[in-house]
Amino acid sequence: MNGRADGTAVMEQIFAHLRLRALLESDWRPRDLVSFHARHKMQLLAHHPVAYRQAGRVVAQAGVRPREELAADYTRLFHAAFAVEAGIGRNVNVLQHCMGMVGDSLDPAHRSELVEAIASYQAGQVALSVPATLLRGYARGEAARYVRDQTFFSPYSEDLRDQVTD
Repeated sequence: MNGRADGTAVMEQIFAHLRLRALLESDWRPRDLVSFHARHKMQLLAHHPVAYRQAGRVVAQAGVRPREELAADYTRLFHAAFAVEAGIGRNVNVLQHCMGMVGDSLDPAHRSELVEAIASYQAGQVALSVPATLLRGYARGEAARYVRDQTFFSPYSEDLRDQVTD
């Protein structure tokens, strides 16, 4: 089972690849690649933590290595990560990681609700969208912006939907 019980793993992969292609076809700068990688952190971790870390080492060389070489290496690792289906265990890890980032701002009732939703997802009782929606909704304020901006929570970019249907 891919961890996304609604069977959208292929669409998730397509949109991720489209976002990368859009970046690399633009006049991107090293900081753009750093930002791209940061926004995809949780999604990459859910698919392939090792490829995420390897891609991070490539990104750390942005501005030092030639752009074409950097783009080729990052693309290879990004594609390798998304070739592995996100598993329930890795999704739970991502959810718990994000909960740790916003947990201090949650009151005990909301924190308990989120812990229960993650446990229910892990037990196969609810879809990933249940704890993901709660978590994204609880990510408020500037401190939680990093969580809200993660593509893990919005893998289907509005601005790329037309490219998928063309």
